Amino acid sequence: MYTKSIILVALLSIILSTSYAQKSIIQTERDFYSLKTISIPEDVKLEVGGIAVMPDGRIAASTRRGEIWIIQNAYGNGSPHFTKFAAGLHEILGLAYKDGAFYCMQRGELTKIEDTNDDGKADVFTAVTLFDLSGGYHEYAYGPVFDQHGDMYATLNLSLGEDLGKWHGWLLKITPEGVINPIATGFRSPAGFTVNSKDEVFYADNQGNWVGSGRITHVEKGDFTGNPDGLKFTKEPGSPLSLRPETVKEIVNGQPMYETAKKIKELKLPAVWFPHTIMGISTSDILEDITNGAFGPFSGQYFVADQGHSKIMRMSLEKVNGKYQGACYPFFEGFSSGLLRLRWGLDNSIFAGMTSRGWASKGGQLYGLQRLVWNGETPFEMKNIHALTDGFEVEFTTPADITDLKNSMNYS
Repeated sequence: MYTKSIILVALLSIILSTSYAQKSIIQTERDFYSLKTISIPEDVKLEVGGIAVMPDGRIAASTRRGEIWIIQNAYGNGSPHFTKFAAGLHEILGLAYKDGAFYCMQRGELTKIEDTNDDGKADVFTAVTLFDLSGGYHEYAYGPVFDQHGDMYATLNLSLGEDLGKWHGWLLKITPEGVINPIATGFRSPAGFTVNSKDEVFYADNQGNWVGSGRITHVEKGDFTGNPDGLKFTKEPGSPLSLRPETVKEIVNGQPMYETAKKIKELKLPAVWFPHTIMGISTSDILEDITNGAFGPFSGQYFVADQGHSKIMRMSLEKVNGKYQGACYPFFEGFSSGLLRLRWGLDNSIFAGMTSRGWASKGGQLYGLQRLVWNGETPFEMKNIHALTDGFEVEFTTPADITDLKNSMNYS
């Protein structure tokens, strides 16, 4: 599985060039998708950490500065109007809306926020549960994401030094009553994760210690995904693992992850690797295409944001012998800042929330909110690549001449 994933990813650097062989005029992603910018008032520093789409179509955005803004007319149906809903919170890097209330991840708390008198301002803040902090600046907290049963998932970042905060480096499942259930560890900087339409969890990790390149992994209870620092908490009550960090370090001893997994049964290999600097440098959010074709020919696949390269990539998955593997593809570049959050609008467009302060990004702006819209025409692209015992099967989005497809000069 792991070897096939690596080969698949390397192969996909040819994707965009294949369209050139089919068109007399070179076409780009902007011939099929248009990027709309939501104008932000000068006095609003919208360093987006989370996005939630409300039932009436309004967009809520949380910020790294601890604010929540509600935006009307974000779909281009008039001038956007920003209303500050809440302030004074601690670096909100995730936002969800359910049953009339917002849920957000602060650094040390999962918080439920309500407007009980319908004046458009938050007036009740309830701590659903608390998390330990040791003061390290890298102890980011992400989520929540609701599953189909009403429970919430959250991830806690590792610090850059010794991690003293309990459950950092873990995926946690949290009940509406605030009970924490540790699910898996091995995470370094899990800025993006999703619960898909099958109620499965996938998370994206960032290149760094024990993470050679951006990657996405299917996570189940009891999994260890690679970085051993979070294993220091496996002696805590409720831990689904007993694996210790010193055991992992002794077994690894310079071996590749694939070889290590043969010796550590808890180690879950990534479904897809994103080659560093080729397919981004800092994977962030994951968005499943649940539009049934209303956003193009990629229904059931995933869009993956990258903060550093200010772009969205695409990912297809397949299950082989009970394990997910897949491939990644270029999709859309040129966002104005570093992408951190992706959400579907009610019109099946993608809202992209962005921030770059302190992290840098290819997009030159410090923050932004943009919207990606499909124009209804189908681009010629590799749609899927399936691993076979003797090679790969490539599926395209539109019919093409087999002679052209076999000609190696049409690939680069």
